[in-house]
Formats: sequence, structure tokens, C-alpha cells
Amino acid sequence: MTDNTEGIPVDPAEYETESRWITWKDRFAKPREVREEPAAEPFESPRAFREWSVDAARGLLDVQFHRPATRTLLPLAYMLGLAGAVAVPVVLIVLMWQVSAVLGVLTVLIGIPLGLTIAAVVRLLLEFLVNASRLATRVEHISELADDLFQALSDVAEPVNQLSEDVRAVQFWRFRRKGPKK
Repeated sequence: MTDNTEGIPVDPAEYETESRWITWKDRFAKPREVREEPAAEPFESPRAFREWSVDAARGLLDVQFHRPATRTLLPLAYMLGLAGAVAVPVVLIVLMWQVSAVLGVLTVLIGIPLGLTIAAVVRLLLEFLVNASRLATRVEHISELADDLFQALSDVAEPVNQLSEDVRAVQFWRFRRKGPKK
């Protein structure tokens, strides 16, 4: 079979017809799952703790940052933050108690809110880190969709440009000379 306009042989079995609109409608109708790193649950069982420990060690030893370890290391960072939230006020209380009993009592009154504040700040910072990690995953997904859209639009742009050149080449009107003005 040949195409009459250009004389190029065309084999219909070689092409599969599919509407681009249907392809894009299906792509956006069924949102793809965004792959997130699973949350670490190290305190469920001894086996889960061993697996988490191995994952945390791999994350810490990955100096090239080939795989994200944010969610794996969160329990460790939180436990260290809570330990610091307890240790800082205790050390301050002990030091002030050695100086004088009155300063020790005042530091006890200040140390408890200080420890709670440090624990709250650690928790908020880690939650911010988790949300930033989730946002980065979503942005990566949106970037992939934008690349797919750009490719599809590029595929459509060439035939549209050719069509527009062909339409410009067809003359739909004729110019007449105007008669002399009276």
C-alpha cells in the first residue's frame, strides 16, 4: 500500500493507532503511587530492631548519599535529642547545686521547662525534616509528569507546525486591483 501524496510505502500493520487524548486522560485519571521510604518501626520486636539497626548503619556509612536514610535514622535522632533534653537540665542543676543551694533550687524550677522546650524543639525539627523529605518526593513525581507532558507536546508540535505551514501556503482569496479613485 502506498500513500498517494508522497509515494512512500506504508505498512498499516506496522502502526498502532491510539488517541493521545485517551493516553493522557488515563495517565491523569489514575494517579501513580508516589514511592515513599517506609517508616522505620524499630521497637516492634527484637527482629525489627536488628533490621532497623542494619539499615541505620548502612545509612550512616553511605557517604555518597546514594539512598535516602531520613526515615530510617529518625528514631535514632529523636532518642538522642530526648537524651540531650534530659541531660542538659540535669547537668545545669548539678553544676548550680554545687555552687549554692539557692541557685540549685532556682535551676530546678527553670530546668524542667528548659528540658521540655528542648524536647519540643527536637520533635518539631524532626517533623519538619520528614515533611521536607515528603515534599521532595512529591516534587520529583511532579517533575516526571512535567517531562512526560513536555514530550507529548513536542510530539504534537511538529505536525501542528507542518499543518500551519500548509494552511498558509493555500490561498483562499484573490487580490483585485482597485479601480481609480474618482
